[in-house]
Amino acid sequence: MRRLVFIDDDKTELDAFSGIVAGEYEYLTIHWPNDSARLFAMSAPDIFVSDLYLPAPTGDTVPTEAQRNEAAEQARKVAERFARLYSNALDDKARLQETMKAIADAYAMLSLQWMALGQSPDHGVEVLAKVKSLYPETPFVFYSRKITPEDVIRVLQAGAVDAIRKRALKNEEVLVRLAAAQNFYRGEGAHKIREQGFNANITLTNAGAFSSGN
Repeated sequence: MRRLVFIDDDKTELDAFSGIVAGEYEYLTIHWPNDSARLFAMSAPDIFVSDLYLPAPTGDTVPTEAQRNEAAEQARKVAERFARLYSNALDDKARLQETMKAIADAYAMLSLQWMALGQSPDHGVEVLAKVKSLYPETPFVFYSRKITPEDVIRVLQAGAVDAIRKRALKNEEVLVRLAAAQNFYRGEGAHKIREQGFNANITLTNAGAFSSGN
């Protein structure tokens, strides 16, 4: 059976991913950063999968009182903004525009919470770089709830084979993406791309699949 290693700082996410890959892979978990030493000393699996927004190797930071207050104030403003969407005399187009602004404010609130905990995509990319240096022939896929389009571009350029948003796909679709990442990465085309010093990745769209070298 193929071996899959999943890296995440949340034990509930490590348990949840088991429900997707059970029966298809020998499933190994790395609770970041507690198990980081084991990650960098294991035999190469068939594929690595990791969360993107991870804490530093020293673990989560403790938010300050000022940071908690700032996030609480931002949350209050976001709640009020959403509450006004259907209480004001807005036409449908204006309401849509206000909804997008409210979502942007909510994302800014999330960013405050991530920063207060010391979680950052920078740490996920650093893990990718270390893993690639140790296991260059093993594909690496990010699987993250918080991943943005900008994050996807960044991680593919950094050497990830694919990037998947958590809960966006059915379990069987996630398995298809993981299998495609492995087949592509170990294919002759991707091997030639890596020999030339480029990163090889695969992007799957609703219209089909295509590969590219960055």
